[in-house]
Amino acid sequence: MANVLESHFDALVFDCDGVILDSASLKRSAFAEFYRDQPPALYQAILAYLSRGGGQPRDVKFHHIEAHILGRSINHHDIRALSSAFSRYIEDKVTNAPPLPGAIEFLERWCGRIPLYLLSATPQQELRRVIDQRQLTAYFNDVLGAPPDKTNGLNSLIATRQHDASRTVMVGDSYNDYRAARSNNTHFIGIKNDESTSSPFPKEVLTQLDLQNLDDALASLPISS
Repeated sequence: MANVLESHFDALVFDCDGVILDSASLKRSAFAEFYRDQPPALYQAILAYLSRGGGQPRDVKFHHIEAHILGRSINHHDIRALSSAFSRYIEDKVTNAPPLPGAIEFLERWCGRIPLYLLSATPQQELRRVIDQRQLTAYFNDVLGAPPDKTNGLNSLIATRQHDASRTVMVGDSYNDYRAARSNNTHFIGIKNDESTSSPFPKEVLTQLDLQNLDDALASLPISS
């Protein structure tokens, strides 16, 4: 299988939260804590939005919650203040989050054999600090955070590194990850590690619980030689 995968793929691009680190639900809970004092109906609306808002930069999430759910007048400085407070609250927690099953083993197996990238909606400097503290930086050809959003970030990565989109795979746990892959004509594998929730992906999307069987999933993708 090793020779098959190496010859088939130009690049593998991973989301971080919920794919490499088991931290997606942790971040959703942290966002929810910021609005715990809201009336029940508004709080439930915020929870519903967060459940489908994975893969978006936190500035986008805060703007949507503040302006569209709470109906507040909000400016750029307010959003930056909220995002900074969130970063201070969450960074240590993410740094200590466990890896998703199979993630480290996969990175160890394929580092240096296939170009590996981390593409996250987490702010760039914060993301790189977390990945460096987890001693994961060396596994990746690059670690890329926000801005920009996932779609533009993936587009820039493919263009800058001169990868063939049809031989590139995005591995993510949110609909926004899937949309980024579709918009850039790459392949996509969905990670859905919470069996208690419905899948955010269309039925035809290949999904895995974690990264333990990612080699087999990659080998099943219809990529031309």
